[in-house]
Amino acid sequence: MVKEDLIRKARDMLPNPANSVESIARILGVSVGTLYNHVPDLKQLRVSSAPGKLEEPRA
Repeated sequence: MVKEDLIRKARDMLPNPANSVESIARILGVSVGTLYNHVPDLKQLRVSSAPGKLEEPRA
């Protein structure tokens, strides 16, 4: 069973684009599949971390 604090740590690391799912799993000592099974919105967390379009500077 995966502990809630481990899931919370994974969720905290996911939005950072420097952290791959594989590296997060390795740091936490779980498999990538475990992350996908216990963090259902994993893909959304990764997508939401993608940089958005920057606004044009106002003159």
